[in-house]
Amino acid sequence: MPRVGRSALLAALVAATSIATAAASVGASDRFAAVRVTTPPPPVASARASIWRAALTAKGFYNFNARRPAGLATTARLLYDQKNLYIEFHCIQAGVPITASQRVNHAGVGSDDHVAFEIDTSGNGSRTYIFRVNPRGIHDESSSENARYAPSWTSIARRTRAGNYDVLMIVPLAAIRSQASPEQRWRLNFERFVAARNADYTWAYAPAMQSTTSVPFWPWLTNISLAQSATRPKPQIDAYLLAAGGSQRNLFQNGIGKFQQTAPRRVGVDLTYPITNTLAFVGTLAPDFSNVEEDQTTIQLQEFQKSYQEYRPFFAEGAQYINTVPQIGVFGSNTMFYTPSIGIFNSGMKVEGTLGRSDVGVLNVSGAGFNDSAAGYTYATPSGALSLSAEGIVADHAGLRDVTTGYGLSRINRHSGEMTELEIAHERNSMTGAANDLNLEEGIRNEHFTAVGFYRDTSPGYAPVDGYTATNDARGLGADLGYKGTGSLASPILSYSANVGLDRYLAYDGSLREADINGFFSVQLKDLISVQGFAGPSELQVAPGTIDWFNRRSIAIGYREGTPNPASISYAWGPFGGFYVRQWQSSYARIFGAYAVSFEYDGNEELPARGAPVSNSQWLRRFILSRSFGKNATIGVAFRAINGTGGFAQPGDNLSALYEKRFRNQDLLYVEYGTSAASQTINRLIVKFVFHAGGSTGT
Repeated sequence: MPRVGRSALLAALVAATSIATAAASVGASDRFAAVRVTTPPPPVASARASIWRAALTAKGFYNFNARRPAGLATTARLLYDQKNLYIEFHCIQAGVPITASQRVNHAGVGSDDHVAFEIDTSGNGSRTYIFRVNPRGIHDESSSENARYAPSWTSIARRTRAGNYDVLMIVPLAAIRSQASPEQRWRLNFERFVAARNADYTWAYAPAMQSTTSVPFWPWLTNISLAQSATRPKPQIDAYLLAAGGSQRNLFQNGIGKFQQTAPRRVGVDLTYPITNTLAFVGTLAPDFSNVEEDQTTIQLQEFQKSYQEYRPFFAEGAQYINTVPQIGVFGSNTMFYTPSIGIFNSGMKVEGTLGRSDVGVLNVSGAGFNDSAAGYTYATPSGALSLSAEGIVADHAGLRDVTTGYGLSRINRHSGEMTELEIAHERNSMTGAANDLNLEEGIRNEHFTAVGFYRDTSPGYAPVDGYTATNDARGLGADLGYKGTGSLASPILSYSANVGLDRYLAYDGSLREADINGFFSVQLKDLISVQGFAGPSELQVAPGTIDWFNRRSIAIGYREGTPNPASISYAWGPFGGFYVRQWQSSYARIFGAYAVSFEYDGNEELPARGAPVSNSQWLRRFILSRSFGKNATIGVAFRAINGTGGFAQPGDNLSALYEKRFRNQDLLYVEYGTSAASQTINRLIVKFVFHAGGSTGT
């Protein structure tokens, strides 16, 4: 070969190698030294200042949805000093429209274009913090420790004439918990979402990752030199004053959606006191339960008991330190400590956080006729690939004592995705005696394939008083089999998947308890249209000797889901618990300027036999209008109407309104009429002011 030819070939190979390296993502074995500065960078969203030249720089992001290198370039940089973390993003987006609708901080920017800085200061997934900013400079945040996490931090954004945008984050070290060590190492990741392409870009990537927030797959941030006090949160206290008026001012919701007569509490206190950098005492006295902002009402028929999401701050904060044992199942899992089952309570206290590589949590809560305690413990290896856990709950109710203990194991091979999960629980009830629960999961989940087997053995009578049990008196096998793929660059398909879930459980007397064979498919197109389908028979023993069929099929179409303006429609049909049902669901949302609207219209029809006249039906209409005022205040009005009895909900018309304002000193003001969670309008007006003192909220 001529010398020129060989030289040209060598140059081409070098260029190709450089491109591949630049586009390569990072993984769990990579280590990057943190860069400390004595002078903070200028408070502008731009990396032009010379101080950024020495920063840790991240490039070569990966498109997690399409499982290929990102199509738009992203550069992230990180610096720190003794007070703050400084994160700068430069996002190339010329030719792709920028989506930035959210205008209120701490309300969520997930459907907008946004960038995210993610750290885990434990290294094994115990203390994870995520900070996100949209192209307007509006931000939100989350913590694995606390659902109320809302510290004060700074975000600045700048759009360029070329259609790109830059972001600067300034995160106080006092807003995070980290071990007391003069030199530390954390896990970190940088992420970016492009709404117009439904593309999630991540710096850390591995084929076995099931989520961009899978901490064991993130690289290490090393050589972090901090004073012991830098990441020690300050004590904080929230004291509220509440006034209530109206003919139904004494009507409030308990944990599982029921309303009952209870005198409103006029004053109460929530306290958090750090014991160490990573361990804290949390207490509440006369907790407020008046502001039920989340509407979990649905008319859709359900095969199993409805599971509610916990919204009360005391239980939501640090929940993972109590609920430590894995929850395993193909179609529903058992939960040892299900806090919505605990109704209105008077006081609570707990210690939660981490000690070295261990997570610990101890809780006590009391109310009228009960005094319940719970504890959890988890030990995780430094990589997070293996964890061992234990959990215990003692429910002391009037005339009843229920004690449940459980143990768990979770492990994963980060390279292949092969994994194991085990849960063993024992319950002793003073009225019903002893019962046990065992669940095992073994298989593989990676970039393309899911092949997981399950074994369940839940004895008759297993039903912890403070737990949630999907199915007891059941033992047998199950499996989850699936494939996920992505379209080519020229294909209109972004991604697709297909799954088959099956199980067969027998009761202890040898009769059929539950059997399911369900198939799912999903196709996501690049033009933001998605199609999903479901079909398969399901049998459930609802009473001794009585088997009901739940054999629905469904089809759903979505458009621009995951963006500020999503729309969806679905239809389901088939036998359901002695009826033949037809179900419709549709929803639409839009944000324009400071206003946001959403609309939902659902329907159920129950027929005694296919083709017969409708014997029962229920219809739901839900409308919400909200308006933001600056970055820290919003007002919303919600109306929901339900008629008929052929569904899951109680009929009625419900109108409610809520105004919420967050002040710079982190005080909060709520003014609420009614509540969106009621079946019909409650004539109740509540004004609540929360005085905040000490460290940032939720730290």
